[in-house]
Amino acid sequence: MSLPYVISEILAGVAEAEATKIQVPMAIAVVDGEGGLQLFKRMDGALPVSTELAMSKAYTAAVLRMPSHQVGELAQPGAALYGIQHTHDGKIVLFGGGYPLCVQGKVVAAIGVSGGSVEQDMLVAEPAVQMLQYIECWAKEIKPLLPHSNGNGSRTVMPVVRDKLIKAFGGLTPQIPENTIAALAGGVLLALS
Repeated sequence: MSLPYVISEILAGVAEAEATKIQVPMAIAVVDGEGGLQLFKRMDGALPVSTELAMSKAYTAAVLRMPSHQVGELAQPGAALYGIQHTHDGKIVLFGGGYPLCVQGKVVAAIGVSGGSVEQDMLVAEPAVQMLQYIECWAKEIKPLLPHSNGNGSRTVMPVVRDKLIKAFGGLTPQIPENTIAALAGGVLLALS
């Protein structure tokens, strides 16, 4: 499974909103599960060095299947990954801001953020990771409500779908936080993929 591009956009938007909140312009990269760039954003005023760092942090998290700060811990002298930063054409980063993005327990993508201190980069990336978990929860609720195959090649809607939808989403009003709407939209996309 790969992360649909629209969900990558949602996650990058969550990170950008967090960067705006703390007033630090950031570069934000989302890569696929193999480390290939899928989406890149650079806010006005972001440090030029943050472009490459954001992509490298995401790459590190994707290919090593762990947050970039954990790679740094394992790459200390005498540790299991000592020297790894000298491989992969220098794209392995040993400090925080890169996180794998998991669906059903499998790494399907990663996000990398750069532009502030390491702590700020991590602070901005973490809500995107949490948003994907939120999206996955919505997907689990939505998937049973989707049309399913009836065995003869056609698809049919379960008879109770309308009632379930009214019950699940009947309380939705325009006052819903924007991140809930984004998570719901992402959940539908993830349920369909």
